[in-house]
Amino acid sequence: MIRRITAVGVAAIAAASLAGVATAASGHAAKVFKASLGPVNPAATTAGVADVRGRAQLVDGKKNNKVSLHMRGLAANTTYLWHVHEGSCPVAGPPIAGWTYRTQSGANGTLTTNAAGNANTKGKSATFNALPAMSVNVHVAAPTNGLPAGTIIACGDLKRSKASGKSKAKPKKAHPAHPPQAKGPKP
Repeated sequence: MIRRITAVGVAAIAAASLAGVATAASGHAAKVFKASLGPVNPAATTAGVADVRGRAQLVDGKKNNKVSLHMRGLAANTTYLWHVHEGSCPVAGPPIAGWTYRTQSGANGTLTTNAAGNANTKGKSATFNALPAMSVNVHVAAPTNGLPAGTIIACGDLKRSKASGKSKAKPKKAHPAHPPQAKGPKP
């Protein structure tokens, strides 16, 4: 019985060591970034979507990178443009190259809303590496209420998620003292 427990313990330690070596050898564990998107005014109000809201998640993985976008409060049955940008809101830098979006128009991802004005989409990249400042923008795709096509109406800064990367070790709980072992029934 003791040998079996020891063998299981040794196997578990070996597996954990190999997993650690694989992560260290890759040099790049997945990093998760999240953003809450809100209206960029006065453009959002002019476009008729003053209450636009959304969230985005970007995973900078070892080999595969993914971004997802979920939006609410846009105009019904309308197509918008979106992409990941260098820099922060509201005046972000250029779009980050190398992304392929689920649906695309040129280098831009497209986002088409349903009858309720909600939409979900995603993108992927094999060449992306996280930057110190990144954001996700949603733009009008066509001239809208006097706004030129490409005007940003919603934006959110991508921030590193606290859940990504190595987790902090939890402090060990103090164990109460063990009661003395019984030596069998007393005569």
